[in-house]
Amino acid sequence: MSTIPHPLAHEALVCVDAPGMVIGGLDGQLRGHGVQGVYHDGRRTLSRIVLTIGGTEPEPLSGHVVAADAVRYLAMRRFAADGTPDPGLVIERTRHAAGRERLVLRNTGRRALRLPIELALGADLIPLDALRAGHRPTELRARVAAAGLGWSAPDGTSVRVSAEPAPNTALAATATLRWDVDLEPARSWSVELRVVAEPASGRPGPRAFSGRPPWTQPRVRCDDVRVAGCLDQGLRDLRALLVVPDPDLPTAPLPAAGAPWQLAPTGRDALWTARMLLPLGTRFASGVLRLLAARQGVRVRPRGEDPGRIPHTLGRAGEPARYDCAGSTALFVTLFGEAWRWGLPAAEAGPLLPALGRALGHLSRTLGERPGDFVRLGPEGPAPCELQAQTYQAARHGAALLEAHGLPGADALRERAEQLGVAFRRAFRAEDAAGEYYAAALDPAGRPITVASSAMAHLPGSGILDDTGNRAVARRLTAPDLDCGWGLRGTSTRLPGYHPLAARGGVVRAHDTCVAAAGLAEAGHLDAAQQLFAGLLHAAPWFQYRLPEMHAGEQRAQGHAPVAHPLACRPFARAAGAILPVLVALAGIRPDVPAGRVTVRPPGPLDIGELELRDLCVAGEPFTVRVNRAGQAIVEEAAKGIQLAI
Repeated sequence: MSTIPHPLAHEALVCVDAPGMVIGGLDGQLRGHGVQGVYHDGRRTLSRIVLTIGGTEPEPLSGHVVAADAVRYLAMRRFAADGTPDPGLVIERTRHAAGRERLVLRNTGRRALRLPIELALGADLIPLDALRAGHRPTELRARVAAAGLGWSAPDGTSVRVSAEPAPNTALAATATLRWDVDLEPARSWSVELRVVAEPASGRPGPRAFSGRPPWTQPRVRCDDVRVAGCLDQGLRDLRALLVVPDPDLPTAPLPAAGAPWQLAPTGRDALWTARMLLPLGTRFASGVLRLLAARQGVRVRPRGEDPGRIPHTLGRAGEPARYDCAGSTALFVTLFGEAWRWGLPAAEAGPLLPALGRALGHLSRTLGERPGDFVRLGPEGPAPCELQAQTYQAARHGAALLEAHGLPGADALRERAEQLGVAFRRAFRAEDAAGEYYAAALDPAGRPITVASSAMAHLPGSGILDDTGNRAVARRLTAPDLDCGWGLRGTSTRLPGYHPLAARGGVVRAHDTCVAAAGLAEAGHLDAAQQLFAGLLHAAPWFQYRLPEMHAGEQRAQGHAPVAHPLACRPFARAAGAILPVLVALAGIRPDVPAGRVTVRPPGPLDIGELELRDLCVAGEPFTVRVNRAGQAIVEEAAKGIQLAI
């Protein structure tokens, strides 16, 4: 097996029905080039599906994603005997991420056709991780199977392709299926392929989630039609990314992080996604909390495990989870606290309280005992800016939960959070020629790493800053060195060596941009919030409203398109759900169901015009609000007994 550079997929058509996925080009043929293929549970099951008709490939006409889990292609075949440029045969292919393809041939000419139809197949059963690392596999030897062909890998993994109707001929030597088709004018012929993968024994992976998504289906109306386009596409993609990683918790799905490179659930991505979807009900968040609580660390072990710590990578059956992602435990506490405010039922919150106590214990240990201590990446590592904000927010939510349930420790936790906030505002403050900002991190010696970055996006919504700090962040995030007009860059263009395609700084990440916009709107900085949000709305149509994980941080210019990052996931769970919290913040919706009230106070007139959010979910009941062009809120539907503050 030879190696090549990391394969690219930024121009590919990707459809997803996790744990299944198909990556193809625009012509409908899968040639095994780069990352093209049919995938299941992180392994390429088919690398090649090449159609020929009478020994010739059809001429491609179009190819596009028609649903999150399906791609449709059109092609044609012309014949010299027809004496016309019109197609004598039109070919339609619909390929589904779950491993199914339907091929339809229509005779659009004036004479009967007798044609050999051949599909040349290939399989290498290589793991996606190996492809991503640059390995170039060789195809496996095929064998004839019932109504098709099959392949087996040395590790016991196998795949079988069956066809209906069965082929007239199946050749293992060339891995070819052949049909001899007679087709009268105006008639059609079709065949359906099914790809069935069988994992090696003892290694079951996550299975697809069946049924309705665990959130309500909102209806959004806005003067700016791009808003509804982004949200609708994002929710379709999130549904397609759902998998069930634990058969003992079939009602607790997690989203795979993204396709094609991260088609497996992670703790951090699940927590962020569930938090974003809280306006659509708490059922999804409840499942995520229950599943991650069941995998919570219990002892100090390799892979980062520590008592109370929330896992990042869940691991397959028989494999240990990994706990090496900083921030997941804080996000777990914050999700619990915010779900409680949106109306998480007491019957679901009660069983989670022991996990909350363990998570808070872990946070206390990582934070240290002295008022000037910060949360670091390892005992001698740096202290990232966003990790301090996430820990502060978690401590505040944890204190509120402890108090609401009559548990001790709330006052001490609040005090420790305030000490962290005071120390943060003093130690992380920095300034350059563009003005005041907060450093990306402190180095191991406690010195600020003076880089203006998108890490500041996490500050306004966390509460760790005072009004002066929020104003400084609003000015800095919207300055030209960070706001490129397509969204928020990862680092300032003032940084030596800045490049707009650098994945660790130069790119725009939709999630960070939306976190910044929502936090700024909540903090009362509407103009800054709308400026950043407008950048993503400008970018969205260029990506067919499927916002990628990241795109280049090039400055927006009239007539230019945003540049897709060649290694980005699209769809990506955190990007797919990111727009909803921005809309909720722009509408000024702040629920406090335990206190029996919901505040709805938009920060002002919206650049996107009138906004209506219908069929949100607060306290388990439908909630509808409309913000008119003057920036005034009208609540049209809410749960009985909820007090509205407008």
